[in-house]
Amino acid sequence: MTTRLAANILAWLAASVLACGPAAAADLSDYFGAYVGIATVEKDDKGEEGEKRDMDLVISPYKRTGFRVEWIAVYLVDDRRDVPGVKRRRHEVLFEPGDQDCCFVQVGEYDPFRETEALKPMLGEPVRWAVLDEHGLQIYSFAVLEDGDYELQSYSRKLTEEGIDLLYERVQDGTVMRRITGRTVRTPED
Repeated sequence: MTTRLAANILAWLAASVLACGPAAAADLSDYFGAYVGIATVEKDDKGEEGEKRDMDLVISPYKRTGFRVEWIAVYLVDDRRDVPGVKRRRHEVLFEPGDQDCCFVQVGEYDPFRETEALKPMLGEPVRWAVLDEHGLQIYSFAVLEDGDYELQSYSRKLTEEGIDLLYERVQDGTVMRRITGRTVRTPED
């Protein structure tokens, strides 16, 4: 690991821990619910508009003190979802509290028939953590790439009166490679 990479990792971790404070804007339970909305990839260097995506988001309790985030992104074709070429991707991440009050770490689903394996970040396995602070619910995913560079993905979810605003950034070796913004509305409980 290069010195620059190690320094960047420490800076992000320190920023996450320092963000923990007694004045969190919302309680984690305020985020629990189902949301639907749309997101747009920001314009690239050439000024071209990015693709649009339909978003489904569910944030729910996990065990006693953790939470589950599930999201589905539907990659539209010409702003439509009923034509060939549309892609659908589903993601799910589980978090439990870490050592800090507002910091959470990713955990795997409990399986009594499987041994727990140690995470191998230097082999490209992402390290994920979440922070609840005055800016919202921040989820980070850090990975070391094959060439030794790093990638940090951040997912910011901020409560609004109607739902949650989203901001996603993928940073590779210090450069923002992709930024996606979106907004959702809370849907009624079943």
